[in-house]
Amino acid sequence: MPFGCNTHRNRLSAPELPSIYEHIRDVGTRAWQLQLTVPMGNAADNAEMLLQPYELLDVYPMLAKIAVRSQREGVQLQPGNNIGYYGPYERLLRGRGQENDLAFWQGCAAGLSTLGIEADGAIKGCPSLPTSAYTGGNIRDRTLRDIVNSTQELRFNLGAGTPQGTAHLWGFCKTCEFAELCRGGCTWTAHVFFDRRGNNPYCHHRALTQAKQGKRERLLLKRQAHGLPFDNGEFKLIEEPTDAPWVEADPLCFTADRVQWSASWQEEQTPTYNIAR
Repeated sequence: MPFGCNTHRNRLSAPELPSIYEHIRDVGTRAWQLQLTVPMGNAADNAEMLLQPYELLDVYPMLAKIAVRSQREGVQLQPGNNIGYYGPYERLLRGRGQENDLAFWQGCAAGLSTLGIEADGAIKGCPSLPTSAYTGGNIRDRTLRDIVNSTQELRFNLGAGTPQGTAHLWGFCKTCEFAELCRGGCTWTAHVFFDRRGNNPYCHHRALTQAKQGKRERLLLKRQAHGLPFDNGEFKLIEEPTDAPWVEADPLCFTADRVQWSASWQEEQTPTYNIAR
């Protein structure tokens, strides 16, 4: 029976991704989905394990290198919806290890092409979304057609491609050149960080743009999650110079030199591009 697996990428797992790839390849995994850990569930109570936005600059070259090898070795690497966006490896990663001009992020699909149902029958536009803010109704009480057609919780993406489709954006995402297409990236990711959608700190293009301006962003826990299923806390976004001192007592800070490359990776080249596409 063909099988795949899903791996969360965070400060704990990122240094081990090359080894994790070799392990899942050796046991016969056919497909591997990668996504960024965000503050929901246990991660909401362990914020120190979350990658900081500026650490994505070291994460993505590593991931591109793994993607090329996985494609060659027959493991289909699939980026999760909060991987990207519009950086130099966008078409490579969404092309599953091969450059594909038509493979790029095209906005949140919650309520458009996906739906989620929880164990108690709650209906959401995406199974990852927080329950309290995005449940349109319960299948035990109403028909699916009625829930989808009449609840704003499942219809917030219907303005995609219109001026109204970007009305919810704020912060960096509101000013971004990709705003109309991207619409703030993954709704789940933005909401669980800031308790509202429309400004996504986990964006490769964003981190690259700020680095060129001599800036970086750091997330600091502002409010803990309440402890309910699918809930979230709230984070504060701090903008600082790239040469600002590291935060004290932060042993998990991720840098490229922490990646554990085995000997088998020595001949593998990291794809390089001159511009973000």
